[in-house]
Amino acid sequence: MDAEQHAVRLTDRKWLEIDGVEHVDSFDDDSIVLVTRLGRLVIRGHDLRIHQLDLEKGHFSAAGTVDGMTYTQPRKGGEKQKPLRGFWR
Repeated sequence: MDAEQHAVRLTDRKWLEIDGVEHVDSFDDDSIVLVTRLGRLVIRGHDLRIHQLDLEKGHFSAAGTVDGMTYTQPRKGGEKQKPLRGFWR
């Protein structure tokens, strides 16, 4: 995969792999907040655990049960982030 691409792969709602991750804003058992090349991504679920984070390659993987994911738009000039249409909400 091209280092500049963003991709999300979810397998059986239990295993999540994401490319294009710039950093992790926060995480706990119920949510993970990532900054990706295409905006902030909020992952909600339960028993979430980060398995791998390689910021040099922009690769992230996690295990647990994923209930939903929502993107927000990147900030422009200090504006408050606006939620985009999500999926699995």
